[in-house]
Amino acid sequence: MFMEPLPSPEYEIRDITCTISNSEIHLTWYWPKEVDFVFLYKAESGRLRPAAELTAVDLKLYTREEYKANQGYIGRLDTFGKFAYQILPCQKHDGKLRVFSQKNENNLIYIAGNRAKVYFSITYKNKLFQKKKMVKMAIITELPLDKELLCYVRKRDSVPISLGDGTWFPYVRNFPVGETSLPEIEIDKNEYIRIFFNEGKKSAEMYELIPL
Repeated sequence: MFMEPLPSPEYEIRDITCTISNSEIHLTWYWPKEVDFVFLYKAESGRLRPAAELTAVDLKLYTREEYKANQGYIGRLDTFGKFAYQILPCQKHDGKLRVFSQKNENNLIYIAGNRAKVYFSITYKNKLFQKKKMVKMAIITELPLDKELLCYVRKRDSVPISLGDGTWFPYVRNFPVGETSLPEIEIDKNEYIRIFFNEGKKSAEMYELIPL
């Protein structure tokens, strides 16, 4: 799709706001009087493409009349993780739509979407008259998880509270959707285990880690 530069700052989309209620997104923005239509572009925040690379498949045409009727734009919060909406101004000229790209990001807004839930359970089983105990771990996830995203930490005398609070161990296999029961491991009787995200805040934008 051919993009033209803005004819003047008066065509600029800006002042985007977002409210979320019951998994419904309500977007509003300043709509210049010179702009007849807009194209809405939605993408994951890490996969946002330059306006010049977009095609008609990526875009949703939205009219001024629809904007007035809905008092903005209404969409669904149906995406895991952080995503973005970009609003491209358009003008009809000689029966054709002219699509304009903005050099600034005033027409772009980032939104925190739903977080996929990752549940985990850790069960201990003492071995009679021994200084060891067995540990059984299970992971239940709503989305497939790369093994690099999760790890577990072992610590003596108390449960670990962070990645650095004990000895770190990786997982060797990816986690499919649903429940994965891991092979039992043997640890000292005075050791405890906790499961963590490897990437901390980055993973927390997309996943929620919940103990069972």
